[in-house]
Amino acid sequence: MNNTKYGPAEVKKVQNRLLEMAKIIHNILDENNIPYFITFGTLLGAVRHNGFIPWDDDLDIFLFDDTYDEAIRVLRNNIPDDMFLEDGESEPLYFHAWAHIKDNNSKAVCQQYPQDNIYKNHGVSIDLYRAVKMDENDVEMFRALENRKYIDRKRNVGLMTDNEYAQAVSQNDERIRKAAEKSNAGSGAAVFGMVLKQEKMYCDDVLPLRKYKFCDTELWGPNNYDSILRHFYNEYMELPSDEEKIPHYEYVEFYK
Repeated sequence: MNNTKYGPAEVKKVQNRLLEMAKIIHNILDENNIPYFITFGTLLGAVRHNGFIPWDDDLDIFLFDDTYDEAIRVLRNNIPDDMFLEDGESEPLYFHAWAHIKDNNSKAVCQQYPQDNIYKNHGVSIDLYRAVKMDENDVEMFRALENRKYIDRKRNVGLMTDNEYAQAVSQNDERIRKAAEKSNAGSGAAVFGMVLKQEKMYCDDVLPLRKYKFCDTELWGPNNYDSILRHFYNEYMELPSDEEKIPHYEYVEFYK
């Protein structure tokens, strides 16, 4: 972390705000019997650090596909005024496949994802990913079809030129053709697919959910963290080099 304006103290302030937001999300979903679970770096932090990875300023939540829309509705109607649910209903230029909950009292600068700057709210954010249950052999087709929707959304909000769009569609059509071969391979294991590079989590590793200590609270997570974290990170208990300890944001300003 070489940015002197965004060092450990600033990252800790972001973590504290994300934790406040996560507690609110947890309480709303639990009160409405809507399941969720932490994963990616948030799960790794819970297992390895009993909270955030020290240099991480991100928080990842998965909602299940069959209750996703209900979860979004309930959260939209119940989060406090200092939080904002960002999706296609609240943000006309939205092109993501999942929703975010953002802080209304901060502005985060993230050069890693500059396209996000088209959105009107730039507060620190919690991702609300969608876990879709499917056959393992259908994951590639699912991701290829979802990628086509993503391409179309980016084109519709003006983030792609005609030439870029035509090239992306052509490449994705080839991806769909190859994915069809796997989809015809027969029945496989039940997995939760996702529109991210990690691709899948086996249902037997996710369910039944269990709670994990996370800082001064508990959050729901998958049953078999070891299998999931090894799939994502391999030797996940080994700390990365100092050069790899990179936060999500470059700078965060709090208004209050």
